[in-house]
Parts: sequence; C-alpha cells; structure tokens
Amino acid sequence: MNVISFFAGCGGLDLGFEKAGFRVVWANELEPSVYATYEKNHTNTILCKDNVRTETN
Repeated sequence: MNVISFFAGCGGLDLGFEKAGFRVVWANELEPSVYATYEKNHTNTILCKDNVRTETN
C-alpha cells in the first residue's frame, strides 16, 4: 500500500512504515537541516520542501 508522510522529519516513522510493508511515495518537511538525511535514507520517496498549507487564489 502506498502512503504519504506529513511532517516527515528525518524519516524515522517512515522507516517504520517501510519495514511494515508500506511504500512511502511522497513526504513533506519544511526543516532544511533534515533534508539531506531524509533523502539519503529514502531514495525512492519524493521529498516536498514546500509549505503545503500555503493557499492559492
């Protein structure tokens, strides 16, 4: 089953989902200090670095 991850941090919870058989296909995180760690450990996940709460009119 595919899942998405909000507030992903460095990806610890996502790793748990993957070990349980889920596929994390997309994740969102705003904190730049964790980008490199997340991307290194989750190479098959798209990491969105945008604010998903931003409204557009």
